[in-house]
Amino acid sequence: MASDISIRNAAPTDAEAIRSMIEALAHETIGKHQQVLSAEAVARYGFGAEKCIECVVAERDGHVVAAMLMFDEFSTWRGEKGVYVLDIYIAPQARGAGLGRRLIARAAEWGRTRGARYVRLSVDQKNIHAINFYEAIGFKEGAHDRVFLLSGDAFDEINAQ
Repeated sequence: MASDISIRNAAPTDAEAIRSMIEALAHETIGKHQQVLSAEAVARYGFGAEKCIECVVAERDGHVVAAMLMFDEFSTWRGEKGVYVLDIYIAPQARGAGLGRRLIARAAEWGRTRGARYVRLSVDQKNIHAINFYEAIGFKEGAHDRVFLLSGDAFDEINAQ
Protein backbone atom coordinates (compact mmCIF):
# COMPACT_ATOMS: atom_id res chain seq x y z
CA MET A 1 0.00 0.00 0.00
CA ALA A 2 1.42 3.38 -1.03
CA SER A 3 0.00 5.22 1.98
CA ASP A 4 2.55 3.55 4.25
CA ILE A 5 5.38 4.86 2.06
CA SER A 6 6.70 8.35 2.67
CA ILE A 7 8.64 10.43 0.14
CA ARG A 8 11.31 12.84 1.31
CA ASN A 9 14.36 14.73 0.14
CA ALA A 10 17.32 12.44 0.51
CA ALA A 11 20.07 13.08 3.03
CA PRO A 12 23.80 12.33 2.77
CA THR A 13 23.19 9.24 4.91
CA ASP A 14 21.04 7.86 2.05
CA ALA A 15 23.95 7.80 -0.43
CA GLU A 16 24.55 4.05 -0.21
CA ALA A 17 20.83 3.23 -0.47
CA ILE A 18 20.56 5.46 -3.56
CA ARG A 19 23.62 3.79 -5.10
CA SER A 20 22.04 0.40 -4.43
CA MET A 21 18.78 1.47 -6.12
CA ILE A 22 20.69 2.68 -9.21
CA GLU A 23 22.59 -0.60 -9.33
CA ALA A 24 19.30 -2.54 -9.19
CA LEU A 25 17.92 -0.37 -12.01
CA ALA A 26 20.98 -1.13 -14.14
CA HIS A 27 20.69 -4.84 -13.38
CA GLU A 28 16.99 -4.96 -14.27
CA THR A 29 17.47 -2.85 -17.40
CA ILE A 30 20.44 -4.62 -18.97
CA GLY A 31 20.14 -7.93 -17.16
CA LYS A 32 23.62 -8.14 -15.68
CA HIS A 33 25.87 -6.43 -13.17
CA GLN A 34 26.75 -2.96 -14.35
CA GLN A 35 29.26 -0.60 -12.80
CA VAL A 36 27.32 2.37 -11.47
CA LEU A 37 28.15 5.46 -9.52
CA SER A 38 29.61 5.04 -6.05
CA ALA A 39 28.02 6.16 -2.81
CA GLU A 40 30.81 8.76 -2.69
CA ALA A 41 29.69 10.14 -6.07
CA VAL A 42 26.09 10.30 -4.84
CA ALA A 43 27.28 12.24 -1.78
CA ARG A 44 29.53 14.53 -3.82
CA TYR A 45 27.05 15.41 -6.58
CA GLY A 46 23.86 15.08 -4.56
CA PHE A 47 24.84 16.83 -1.35
CA GLY A 48 28.34 18.28 -1.55
CA ALA A 49 29.94 21.47 -2.83
CA GLU A 50 29.60 20.15 -6.41
CA LYS A 51 25.88 19.40 -6.04
CA CYS A 52 24.22 19.08 -9.45
CA ILE A 53 21.45 16.53 -8.82
CA GLU A 54 18.45 16.50 -6.53
CA CYS A 55 17.90 13.18 -4.76
CA VAL A 56 14.55 11.98 -3.42
CA VAL A 57 13.86 8.71 -1.64
CA ALA A 58 10.75 6.83 -0.59
CA GLU A 59 10.71 4.89 2.66
CA ARG A 60 8.63 2.16 4.21
CA ASP A 61 9.29 1.23 7.83
CA GLY A 62 12.59 3.12 7.79
CA HIS A 63 13.91 1.35 4.68
CA VAL A 64 14.49 3.05 1.33
CA VAL A 65 12.25 1.39 -1.28
CA ALA A 66 12.64 3.91 -4.11
CA ALA A 67 14.99 6.62 -5.33
CA MET A 68 14.72 9.38 -7.90
CA LEU A 69 17.50 11.64 -9.18
CA MET A 70 16.71 14.78 -11.16
CA PHE A 71 18.20 18.08 -12.23
CA ASP A 72 17.24 21.41 -13.76
CA GLU A 73 17.35 21.78 -17.52
CA PHE A 74 16.41 24.37 -20.11
CA SER A 75 14.82 23.89 -23.54
CA THR A 76 15.87 26.39 -26.18
CA TRP A 77 13.05 25.17 -28.43
CA ARG A 78 10.43 25.73 -25.77
CA GLY A 79 12.13 28.70 -24.16
CA GLU A 80 11.30 27.17 -20.80
CA LYS A 81 12.92 25.67 -17.75
CA GLY A 82 12.26 22.02 -17.06
CA VAL A 83 13.17 19.07 -14.88
CA TYR A 84 15.05 16.07 -16.19
CA VAL A 85 14.44 12.85 -14.24
CA LEU A 86 17.77 11.10 -14.55
CA ASP A 87 16.89 7.90 -12.71
CA ILE A 88 13.85 6.54 -10.96
CA TYR A 89 13.76 3.10 -9.36
CA ILE A 90 11.14 1.43 -7.22
CA ALA A 91 11.98 -1.82 -5.45
CA PRO A 92 9.75 -4.72 -6.56
CA GLN A 93 8.01 -4.97 -3.18
CA ALA A 94 6.88 -1.33 -3.44
CA ARG A 95 5.54 -1.45 -7.01
CA GLY A 96 1.93 -1.33 -8.11
CA ALA A 97 0.62 1.01 -5.43
CA GLY A 98 0.95 4.39 -7.15
CA LEU A 99 4.43 5.26 -5.92
CA GLY A 100 5.75 5.95 -9.43
CA ARG A 101 3.03 8.52 -10.03
CA ARG A 102 3.76 10.09 -6.64
CA LEU A 103 7.47 10.35 -7.45
CA ILE A 104 6.83 11.97 -10.84
CA ALA A 105 4.41 14.38 -9.12
CA ARG A 106 7.21 15.18 -6.67
CA ALA A 107 9.55 15.94 -9.59
CA ALA A 108 6.93 18.23 -11.14
CA GLU A 109 6.36 19.97 -7.80
CA TRP A 110 10.11 20.46 -7.29
CA GLY A 111 10.38 21.86 -10.80
CA ARG A 112 7.38 24.15 -10.43
CA THR A 113 8.98 25.80 -7.40
CA ARG A 114 11.99 26.52 -9.63
CA GLY A 115 10.00 27.87 -12.58
CA ALA A 116 9.91 24.64 -14.61
CA ARG A 117 7.11 24.01 -17.09
CA TYR A 118 7.77 20.35 -17.99
CA VAL A 119 9.35 17.07 -16.89
CA ARG A 120 11.50 15.11 -19.30
CA LEU A 121 13.14 11.71 -19.00
CA SER A 122 14.51 8.93 -21.12
CA VAL A 123 13.87 5.23 -20.73
CA ASP A 124 15.64 2.14 -22.00
CA GLN A 125 13.79 1.00 -25.11
CA LYS A 126 13.49 -2.54 -23.69
CA ASN A 127 11.89 -1.36 -20.43
CA ILE A 128 8.33 -1.87 -21.68
CA HIS A 129 6.76 -1.68 -18.20
CA ALA A 130 8.29 1.75 -17.61
CA ILE A 131 7.32 2.95 -21.09
CA ASN A 132 3.72 1.85 -20.54
CA PHE A 133 3.67 3.56 -17.13
CA TYR A 134 5.03 6.86 -18.46
CA GLU A 135 2.55 6.88 -21.33
CA ALA A 136 -0.32 6.05 -18.94
CA ILE A 137 0.41 9.11 -16.80
CA GLY A 138 0.67 11.47 -19.76
CA PHE A 139 4.24 11.40 -21.07
CA LYS A 140 4.58 11.51 -24.85
CA GLU A 141 7.48 10.03 -26.77
CA GLY A 142 9.70 12.75 -28.20
CA ALA A 143 9.52 13.02 -31.96
CA HIS A 144 12.84 14.75 -32.53
CA ASP A 145 15.46 13.62 -30.04
CA ARG A 146 17.94 10.78 -30.35
CA VAL A 147 20.37 10.36 -27.49
CA PHE A 148 24.09 10.34 -28.29
CA LEU A 149 27.00 9.84 -25.91
CA LEU A 150 30.61 10.98 -26.27
CA SER A 151 32.82 9.24 -23.71
CA GLY A 152 36.03 7.31 -23.19
CA ASP A 153 38.72 7.74 -25.84
CA ALA A 154 36.45 9.84 -28.07
CA PHE A 155 35.84 12.26 -25.20
CA ASP A 156 39.57 12.44 -24.45
CA GLU A 157 40.42 12.96 -28.12
CA ILE A 158 38.02 15.83 -28.66
CA ASN A 159 39.26 17.48 -25.47
CA ALA A 160 42.85 17.21 -26.70
CA GLN A 161 42.13 19.11 -29.92
